Amino acid sequence: MNKFFTLLALVFLLSKASLAQSVVSFKALGHEDDAIYGMSGASSFYAKISPVYEINGSKLVLYLEPSQALIKDHSFINIIINNKPIYSARLTKDSIQKVTITLTRQDLSADKFLKIQVKTLLTISDDVCKDLDNPAMWLKVKDYSYLSLIRNNKAAATEINISNCFESKRAIVYPAEPSLHDLKAVAWAYSRLKKASNKKIMVFINRLSTAIA
Repeated sequence: MNKFFTLLALVFLLSKASLAQSVVSFKALGHEDDAIYGMSGASSFYAKISPVYEINGSKLVLYLEPSQALIKDHSFINIIINNKPIYSARLTKDSIQKVTITLTRQDLSADKFLKIQVKTLLTISDDVCKDLDNPAMWLKVKDYSYLSLIRNNKAAATEINISNCFESKRAIVYPAEPSLHDLKAVAWAYSRLKKASNKKIMVFINRLSTAIA
C-alpha cells in the first residue's frame, strides 16, 4: 500500500512539473530545417515570448546537423542571443550535435522577442580557395530544436491582458442586443485585429456576452 501511494505521489509530481513547462519546437514556430551554406554563414530565428512564461531558467535546445564532409576539428559554431555571444565551440564528431543553453532575462529584447542567431565558420579542406565553392559546406539547424519554457503562474494571474493575444485572434463575438458600449468595443477590437493581421476577421452574434475568439 505504501508503495502504491509513493507511486501516486511520484506521478502527481511529474505531471505537475510537466504542466509547469511548455516545449515549443522550431517547427511549431514556423521554422523548417534551416541550412547554412558556405565557409561563413548565419541563420536567425525569432520567438515572441508571452508573459505567462518566465524566461529566466528556461532552456534553448538546438540540434545541429553538419555536413559529414567537414573537417570538424577546424569548423566552429557560434550562438548569438539578443545580439550577444552566448556559446562558441568546435563541431563534435556526432552526426547530430545537441547544444543546450539556459536562458536569462537579459536574453529577451525590450519588446519580448527572443532573437537567436546561429553563425558558422566551416572548413572542408586545407585550401581556402577550394572551400569557397564547395557545395558540401553546410550545417542544418533541425526543426525539432526547441524552447523549454517555464510557466510563470504569478504573471499568468497579474500581467496578462487582452493585448497579449490579439495577434492570434480571428473573430469577434457580440451580444444579440448590443449596447452602445458593446458596439464601441466591437469597433475597437476589429480595428486592433486588422492592424495585427491581414487575415479576414469574422463577426458573430452571441446571446451571452461579447468576446474575442
